Amino acid sequence: MPIRSATPDDAAAIAAIYNDAIANTTAVMWHDPKPVSLWRERLTGRPPGHPALVALDDAGAVIGFTTLGPYDTLCGYDDVAEWSLYVTEEARGRGVGRLLAEAVIEAGRSAGLYSVVSRVTAGNAASQKLHDRLGFRRVGVFEKIGHKFGRRHDVIVYQLIL
Repeated sequence: MPIRSATPDDAAAIAAIYNDAIANTTAVMWHDPKPVSLWRERLTGRPPGHPALVALDDAGAVIGFTTLGPYDTLCGYDDVAEWSLYVTEEARGRGVGRLLAEAVIEAGRSAGLYSVVSRVTAGNAASQKLHDRLGFRRVGVFEKIGHKFGRRHDVIVYQLIL
């Protein structure tokens, strides 16, 4: 399965995947969909060491994406990235997420990042299992910090030292 750097031309496909996660899961705490223009902007001029990658199916359609984004704007965190990963419903359970994760983590390592952090909504067993397989350590829990679908949600914080 091909994995490549995301470009602004991928913005519509990425927005569709992300907006599906917004509408149907607690994986992301936004309540309203995000426009394609936002993703075009995010995919233009990515910070060094903070790639966005996409996975493609046999027909060349985007079926998943992952990003490393700056963890914080304070200079003392400039070698730490926050990781995100989303896959189409049809592609889940087929190893797409793991391939994307391994590729983006290696890109971060090659760029000299020290650490990658990630937040996972409690109850997202697939994401928790992936983090464990990749060697992330659970370093904390924000209790009932998120709210979506009429409920409060715990968020687990994971860290991988590269």
